[in-house]
Amino acid sequence: SQGAEAMRLFGEANTAFRAALEVYSREQFPNDWARTQGNLGAALGNQAKQSQGAEAAPLLVEAVKAFRASLEVLTRDEFPQDWATLQTRLGTALVDQAIERQGVEAAPLLVEAVTAFRAALEVQTRDQLPQDWAKTQHGLGVALFDLARQSQGAKAARFLEEAITAYRAALEIYTFEGFPSMNRGVSNNLALAEQALQKLHQ
Repeated sequence: SQGAEAMRLFGEANTAFRAALEVYSREQFPNDWARTQGNLGAALGNQAKQSQGAEAAPLLVEAVKAFRASLEVLTRDEFPQDWATLQTRLGTALVDQAIERQGVEAAPLLVEAVTAFRAALEVQTRDQLPQDWAKTQHGLGVALFDLARQSQGAKAARFLEEAITAYRAALEIYTFEGFPSMNRGVSNNLALAEQALQKLHQ
């Protein structure tokens, strides 16, 4: 769905997850509580993408809060794949939040996003989880590219070089034959990053 219908459905999903959390307390049902928090965060993030400006901002704040809550229980040691997925989702929500805020408030959010994506990649290896690895590499590239836009000189160049590396890594999995839509999107981002780096060196 799109537009108002999607907003309505995500709103219902959020209501359902919040209702579940009235019973799934962290103390009595920690795993169920944590997974529901993660699902709530995902629904809030998706709802934010269907929203505009001021409407999206509080949804993204709530999404980040929900992902952080989930990560308190679904730890890397006990639930490595769940933990890595949550780190990727957290990183994505932080990037979206940074885009909404812009200016000086954006940079620290992007730094946190980069940290989350890199944490996920410690678990999501190319050999074992290739699609998750590629998705997180792409997210990392986006965060680094946006950080470069917030920076100048050598710092911006370093972020762009790291973004280019991440995009190229994602394209090793997101081939045109296997994932045409993702291939086009990542390839476009890669071209923009390469152009930005070239301008810096001129």
